[in-house]
Amino acid sequence: MAETLKKIIDYLKKDNLTRAFALCETNKDKKIEHIIFNIKGVILFKQEKLELAKIEFLKSINLDVSFIDPYKNLFKLNLKSQNFKSAIENAKKVLELDIQKDPISYFNLALAYDLNKDYKKAIELYKTVEAQNFKEKKILFNNLAKCFLGDQNIDEAKNYYLKALELDQNDKLIVNNLLILFLRIGDKNNAEYFYKKAQEIDENYIEFKLNKSDYLLSEDKIEDAIKCLKAIINDSKNYIAYTKLSKIYSMIGDFKRSTEIIDKAIVEHPNQKDLKFTRGIQHLIEGEFEKGWEFYELRDSIIKYDFYKNLKTWRGENLKDSTILVTSEQGMGDIIQFSKFLINLSPLCKRIDFVLYDKLLPIFKKKFKNINICKKSEISKNKYDYKISLGSLNKFFFKEKNFNSSDLINFNELRKKHWETIIKNKKKNIGLIWSGNFFGPKEPSRSIELKKLNEILKLNLNFYSFQNEIWDRDKKFFKNSNLIDFSKENFVDIISIIQNLDLVISTDTFFLHLACICNKETWGLISANSDWRWYEYYKYNPYKSLKIYKQSNYKNWDDVVYLIKNDLKNKFSIS
Repeated sequence: MAETLKKIIDYLKKDNLTRAFALCETNKDKKIEHIIFNIKGVILFKQEKLELAKIEFLKSINLDVSFIDPYKNLFKLNLKSQNFKSAIENAKKVLELDIQKDPISYFNLALAYDLNKDYKKAIELYKTVEAQNFKEKKILFNNLAKCFLGDQNIDEAKNYYLKALELDQNDKLIVNNLLILFLRIGDKNNAEYFYKKAQEIDENYIEFKLNKSDYLLSEDKIEDAIKCLKAIINDSKNYIAYTKLSKIYSMIGDFKRSTEIIDKAIVEHPNQKDLKFTRGIQHLIEGEFEKGWEFYELRDSIIKYDFYKNLKTWRGENLKDSTILVTSEQGMGDIIQFSKFLINLSPLCKRIDFVLYDKLLPIFKKKFKNINICKKSEISKNKYDYKISLGSLNKFFFKEKNFNSSDLINFNELRKKHWETIIKNKKKNIGLIWSGNFFGPKEPSRSIELKKLNEILKLNLNFYSFQNEIWDRDKKFFKNSNLIDFSKENFVDIISIIQNLDLVISTDTFFLHLACICNKETWGLISANSDWRWYEYYKYNPYKSLKIYKQSNYKNWDDVVYLIKNDLKNKFSIS
């Protein structure tokens, strides 16, 4: 037995896979059969025969469920095939069987959660590894930083990237990650420093070349950024370069070129789902809805928040006497805007259970007709005939006129009267929202630097802020401004405050949609490179109470601010 295994392992070490596999096939010893199956799996894995390798690993486990090696190998196979949920399960099994509780077992489980974009769980496990004697601290700190960034914790991301950098000042991956971070938060000084450092270390590194285009864009060197990305595409057909180039053309209003770039990218990379999703968004912008909705279904959020894998997705079947589960999977503004389609769906079926993020539950009525508003924990024992994500209802109902979405909203008359006594009435009262979530789509271009609204804030009006995220660039100005801060109030109270205001002015944020669904007069500050919902789609789905002020030139809000200021003076007869 020992001699046979020794020969097989010797062949493996010499990369003589054919001889090793042939020797495995001659084994007749039942005592080592589970080991032989695992080795055959390793050989097939090395030969890139992933499905056959998986079969052998599972055979090994079937013979001995406590044999740790095939679980380790299945974990590697799962990573290679990007099946991160299975990687999590196999990494958990390795950790369970690992008597020594080696830090690498925790690290691998953290990595699986990390790649599956479950950043909170990954951080928890990486922190466990950090507390142990894990040798690869540079990799650990870099991964922790990436997860904190994914979890929208910029301070901790910066902290761990800098800790990783202390271990190797010239690691090009870490330096480029810091460049990305500082570009993202608009820290020009640090972005310039790490740009120069990354360039000095390796200007031919593909990550640096891609980051260079972002750096040039941040410096308003748009033509240089375009040239940079075209050079990358000519050299390597890199699909990220196609995506970035398409976004730049879209940003500057050249939708024709933006579309051409993505079409070329899809030819080169036909299996890249996110390219097709981007093309779908372009179809929606152009009003080509049939094709647009098809590709819109490729959005990552559907997969990420699909906790009901075994439930059939509704695709337009007759729903008479059927119950349907509608899930949330997009931003809070999307949920507010698209919730009206529940009212269109309502007469077609017996019952709708709509699962909301917990923070949005107080905004909606618990029940309206046959629509039940639920949190995830409330539906675990319920049975449904179909499921569908809220955003996917668009393709069935987007052309149907529906202005009754406020029927779903929980208006609290007692809280409305409470705030009526607090809101100052000697002046007109305006809600003002100038930026959204820092990590939101189309940021930072859809937000306005607060100081650019200074001329508006000087008007003889009361201005109220609801947003609880103040970007670094705005903190000092915000602190010294006359804005009244209501960001600590809960959503039920914010709705009541909005009802007591004379007007809401907002960029494309959750609060814009909330004000509109409350039928409050709202002025929307919409960027030139706006979300797809503000193009042809909006002709079918307008808000009755919304007036749009759209930016005419990328990055320049001056014309919008000028119009808003004059319209405020005229509306409220102030000088």
